Amino acid sequence: MAQGINLKLNIKGIRFKTWTYLLVLTMGILGLLWILQITFLKPYYRNTKIKDIRYVASMIEQGIQQDRFSDSIVSVAVRNNVCATVFNAQQDLVYYVDTLGVNCFLSRFRGGGDAELLSQYINEAKKAGTSDFYFTLQNLNFRQEMIFYGKEVQVNLANYYVFVNAPIEPLDSTIAILQDQFIYVTIVVFLLSGFFTIIISSRIAKPLAKMTESARKLAAGNIDVTFEPEGYSEVKELAQTLNFATNEISKMDELRKDLIANVSHDIKTPLTMIKAYAEMIKELSGDDPIKREKHLDIILHEAAHLDRLVNDMLQLSQYQANSLSVSPAPMHLKSLIDHIVTLFSGFSENGSVTFDVQVDETFVVIADEVKIGQVLYNFVNNAIAHVGEDKLIIISAVRKKENIRVSVIDHGHGISPTDLPYIWDRYYKSNRNFTRSTQSTGLGLAIAKSICIAHSINFGVFSNETEGSCFFVDLPVDTQF
Repeated sequence: MAQGINLKLNIKGIRFKTWTYLLVLTMGILGLLWILQITFLKPYYRNTKIKDIRYVASMIEQGIQQDRFSDSIVSVAVRNNVCATVFNAQQDLVYYVDTLGVNCFLSRFRGGGDAELLSQYINEAKKAGTSDFYFTLQNLNFRQEMIFYGKEVQVNLANYYVFVNAPIEPLDSTIAILQDQFIYVTIVVFLLSGFFTIIISSRIAKPLAKMTESARKLAAGNIDVTFEPEGYSEVKELAQTLNFATNEISKMDELRKDLIANVSHDIKTPLTMIKAYAEMIKELSGDDPIKREKHLDIILHEAAHLDRLVNDMLQLSQYQANSLSVSPAPMHLKSLIDHIVTLFSGFSENGSVTFDVQVDETFVVIADEVKIGQVLYNFVNNAIAHVGEDKLIIISAVRKKENIRVSVIDHGHGISPTDLPYIWDRYYKSNRNFTRSTQSTGLGLAIAKSICIAHSINFGVFSNETEGSCFFVDLPVDTQF
């Protein structure tokens, strides 16, 4: 049944979250611009005007120091819309520049006019010392706010007083225009940002949406799904990781199928044999002691194999669940190997194999004797299953710095390079034909691997398809011996 399109708004989704964050960012920027343009426009304009006045005053100060007032001062005054005067200590006018005309507040001091007010400003300049002073005043004639600036300048032990006057332009109409204009700008920017945030959030969410869809397919059991590495780098890394995980799941699925096939085969066969011979005893050999004993021996043999299989499966599950504990202790290596060879004495007595043990009597290693004994037992059991025409199995121990390498060598058909990385997997068989062995459960090498990992020791195999195989494990030397 086809799924309908989900039109419900997902307020927790990355598309909605990204859209919201970008809109909030846009609104924050617009709000900041509103504050800067409207609220702080007057203070900013006033500070800029004072800075311009100070620049004009500095140009006039240079003229006093050089005893020459250049035309550049007039240009600066015109450009900054100011008028300026310079008086000496006797309140005589030394220099005058006017770009304001009748609007210049300083014009009243020309020709000795308003001497008392001029004296007050000179006293203010003296109080300021090396600094300057300024204040705002109202031009009553033109109803305009103005800035009055003053500073004392000392040149060649003479005192001069620089005064600069500049009008402050009324900004109310300008602010009103900006407010009206900014409302339209805000609406346009908000609409455009909303449109582009939808596009951006969709582009960000698109690869994630694709991966989500692929993940749903994977969860539904489709292990052939592929995660496309597209978009930004983090999404590409995520896609690569998910593809790796999918590949591993695919391998595990194949292993699961093989495991089921092998377990089904290995359990079903002895059960079939037990059932068959039990029926034979009931129907045919019940009254014949010789046949009955033979059939009962087969039943017992198959039951023992089934018991070994179940025990190995339980043991491997315990090992792979990281619940395996080891108790390393000093142990005599030669004694352990001789004991393992004794367990396979039946093969050597009937001529199936010949053991060549090349182990120094003095070797003492640190390991869990029972667990390492199981590793070597499985190595020898595997060598017997693949022994060559010479029927020879070599067990050697060689000192390698701080370790002793124990090797189990056979001259059988060997292992192909393609199969070599997988021989430690449970139930792995290189020919994929589930040939039943009455001595092996197919779990020996997987158990050996788990035990070696629990000991944190090195292990491995060298093999050549024409020369046989060498399974080895490195055991730490007991330095006290």
